[in-house]
Amino acid sequence: MAYIPKIIKGKVTGTGWPIDGHVLHFSQWDYDNRESWHLYGWEDEDDEAVMLTVHQTETEAGLSLYDTLEDFEKAWKSKEWESQGSFCLPLNQVEVVEVVQEEVADDAREKLLAHGIDLRPRKDSDKGGILCLPLDKNLNGDIQAKHPDWQPMSCPTCGRKCWKPAEADRIQKEQGVQLLCTMCALEAGLVAPYRQSSQPKPGGNRAERRRAKREGRKRH
Repeated sequence: MAYIPKIIKGKVTGTGWPIDGHVLHFSQWDYDNRESWHLYGWEDEDDEAVMLTVHQTETEAGLSLYDTLEDFEKAWKSKEWESQGSFCLPLNQVEVVEVVQEEVADDAREKLLAHGIDLRPRKDSDKGGILCLPLDKNLNGDIQAKHPDWQPMSCPTCGRKCWKPAEADRIQKEQGVQLLCTMCALEAGLVAPYRQSSQPKPGGNRAERRRAKREGRKRH
């Protein structure tokens, strides 16, 4: 069964933002160890407060693509606004009012974890690992129009053209992450562990082991 996050209605408190006092929809995911609430949705009557909050937080984080609130509001109401990141709140700033959906585990992810593979967003405390860079051939449209801070680069391993997000250099410097295109990242970080089962086994493959047993019986 595919993974399903926990969904709740929760009252926001203590943020200092316009959404304080509003009851919004939030999701909670296992990939961040259920340490925060992710904004999932809201009712029409809460739209103004959410818009003002998102504008304020994106502006303060230096992520906003709009110079003024008026420009942001115009894009928001015309459905042209695109999120510049996940909007999350600490657990203690959301009071659970109603559980809409309980979390359901992902069987496929459990199998990956059993092989020592964990797919999740990076945290500031992480060290090493691989940062996947989107391949140019997998992206549609004018990339720099949508992401003006992204830079084109060649994958250090295969040389294929890919795109490097603005945070990539900082993460590489501070966390020692390896930059690879998506295909090379999959090859290095996901495919390789499964190859352990294809390593030569003592006594050869199954046919060779059976042949050896038959020959051993004949000698006896």
